[in-house]
Amino acid sequence: MRKTAQLFRNGVNFNDSLPGLNRHSIETLLKANFPGKDHFILLYSKKNGGYFDGGAYIYRDDFQQLDRTDRNLFEIEAFNFLPTTGNQESWRLLSTAYVSKCREVHYGLSTAFLSRHIPFASDAGDNDFWLDTETGIICYTETEELGSEPNALLVAPDFRTFCNAIRGSLKPFTNQ
Repeated sequence: MRKTAQLFRNGVNFNDSLPGLNRHSIETLLKANFPGKDHFILLYSKKNGGYFDGGAYIYRDDFQQLDRTDRNLFEIEAFNFLPTTGNQESWRLLSTAYVSKCREVHYGLSTAFLSRHIPFASDAGDNDFWLDTETGIICYTETEELGSEPNALLVAPDFRTFCNAIRGSLKPFTNQ
């Protein structure tokens, strides 16, 4: 029996996804080969976006060395869906096209940045996680600090690492 790939850690409640997309439609969106592309295609072919009921978190120190002053914890509210039609909506999720257009119109985000980044997820504060479609790197922007060239914070080296690090609860507090 073939084992199906796990999308997230155990304990993560990912709900209200739209139906998965066919692989070809996802591959046409992602022109370059980059680390984590296979996992992005796998996830969006099974679940087109989704909401993390009960919360979801990522700690960068799970997979990289950080300085004491580096931001470590990020909350993730939902993965945005990839629209299959121009007017597709979800009662709970945002589309990647809507988020891109909103960031361009209201915050002046450059078309150069938008041409190579997909806003695939957000936190409860309306801040975005972006997939760089040329390198596979996952970065984060705070919406109130957006400009034509955003100050994007590197969160994960690729989409697979990002997804594998998502947990459904906070780490226990320790004095370190």
